Amino acid sequence: MDNNKIGKMIVSLRKKKNLTQQELGDKLFVTDKAVSKWERGLSLPDITILEKLAQVLDSDIYEILQIENRKNINVEKILEEEKVKIKKQINKQIIVCSIPIILIICIILFKLLPFGYNVEHFRYINGKNKLINLGVPKFSFLMRNNENSYSYKNLRGKSILKSEIKNYVNTLEHISCNNTVYYYDSDSNTTIIDYSVDGNLLYNTISYNIRDGNYCSTLQIKEYKEKLGTLNTFRTLYSENSKLIIHFLPQIKINELNNEFVATMSIYYNDGNETKIVEQSSGTFKITDDILTYYRVKITNREENLDIPNISNFVIKDKKLILKENYLKDYEKSIILK
Repeated sequence: MDNNKIGKMIVSLRKKKNLTQQELGDKLFVTDKAVSKWERGLSLPDITILEKLAQVLDSDIYEILQIENRKNINVEKILEEEKVKIKKQINKQIIVCSIPIILIICIILFKLLPFGYNVEHFRYINGKNKLINLGVPKFSFLMRNNENSYSYKNLRGKSILKSEIKNYVNTLEHISCNNTVYYYDSDSNTTIIDYSVDGNLLYNTISYNIRDGNYCSTLQIKEYKEKLGTLNTFRTLYSENSKLIIHFLPQIKINELNNEFVATMSIYYNDGNETKIVEQSSGTFKITDDILTYYRVKITNREENLDIPNISNFVIKDKKLILKENYLKDYEKSIILK
C-alpha cells in the first residue's frame, strides 16, 4: 500500500462530501489533527475507525485502502504492518532532522562550556634563553610568537576563553604600578603585562604580552634613573667650602624576585684640626613623585648630641637632592647633594 495515495483518497472522498477535517473528525470522534495525519500519509486509522470512515464517506475499506484483490485479505493485519512501516519512516525522518540540531547543540556547548586550560612551557629567547609558563585554553592551536608576544587560535567562545585566561592569571602574583595590575610568574621570572581575546564567529585569537623579570621593578628602576640620573653612585655635598663631608649612596640590588633599594649615609665634620663622625647609617629608600625618602634601618655611629631622624626626605631637583627638615643645620645651613 501507498500511504500517500491512501491519504489523497481520503481527501478526495471528504471533499466530495463537503466536509472539513474538523467535521469529519467530529463524526469519527477524533481530532482534526488525526484526520490531517491520515491525509498526509503520516498515519493510518485503526480498523474500527476505518469501517466508520468508510460509512461516513459513502465508500468501503477496500476503496479507501485501494485494494483491488479483495479475496482472502486480512485488512487488520495489513493496517498493523503499514503502521509499523510508517512508524519506521517517521523515526528515520526524525533522526535525519535531528542530526543538524544535535550538531548545532554540540557546537553551542563547545563554545560555551568551560574546559579549562593547560599550563604549557615555551622557550623564551628574548633576553634570556629560558622556559616560560603560559596558561593555554584547551583545544587551542596554531601557536605563534614574536619577540614578547604569544598567540593561539581557538574555536571556542570569546567570553569563556577570557574567563579561563583570567582563572590562569589569577594563580600568578598580582603586582601593581602606574595604576595598572600585572601578573608576575616567580617560577619563570616573567611578567604578563597584557592579555586579550579577539576574533569573529569562526575562531578567536588569544594573545599574551610578556616581559622578562618583574615588570614593575623594571619600570621602577627606569623611573629612578630618569629622576636621579645615575644610581649606585655616591652623592656628595654640593658646596665645596663646607666643613661637612657627606657620602650618600643609593643602590639597587637586582635579584630575580624583588629588587632591593638600599642606601648608606656617612657624614663627617672637619674643623681643620680633626675629623669626627657625625653619622654613619644604612637603610632603604624609595622615590615618590619628586621626593626621595631615606629610611634608616641601622645607625652605626652618631654625634652624641645630634638628633638623627629615622626618616629623611630629599626633594629631587635637576638631579640634585635637597634635604627637607634639615637636622644638620648646626653644621650647614642647607644640604644639597649632587
